Amino acid sequence: MAAEREVAADAGGAGPHHDAGASAAGRGASLRRALPVVGLVVAAWALLPPYTGPEIGTSTRVEVADHVVPAVVMIALSVAALATARRPAPGLFPLVAGAGVLLAGLWMTATHVPLVAQATRDEVAVGAAAYHTAPGLAVLALGVVWVAAHWGDAPG
Repeated sequence: MAAEREVAADAGGAGPHHDAGASAAGRGASLRRALPVVGLVVAAWALLPPYTGPEIGTSTRVEVADHVVPAVVMIALSVAALATARRPAPGLFPLVAGAGVLLAGLWMTATHVPLVAQATRDEVAVGAAAYHTAPGLAVLALGVVWVAAHWGDAPG
């Protein structure tokens, strides 16, 4: 029976391995189309903690640098990625956009390390620190997935 499947796959290109590859390619394309939309959602989440969560005693200037600027960069990159996705050949822009999101996530995560340290010393409530830090980790994870999804992209 296994030999029959191998012969069928070799003869017509159809078979269990061919179908799995086609469905994996379809899932990859769906993921690529969804990334900018997910970027908009995560960027909105990244904007929220300074204005909706528990008070952690930081200045407004710090909140703008830690949350607003990276979120605005993500929104701009996501909107531009949505616009370029309509082109027949978007080139390397989706990869560059993913790298920008990754850098925004690195920035947000790095700037919240002192807050996590304060939480471990009981200077800030652990829940407040987690609420404030979680979006940066989500941005970082999204950036990694976005870059990985477009890593093999090449023009033309």
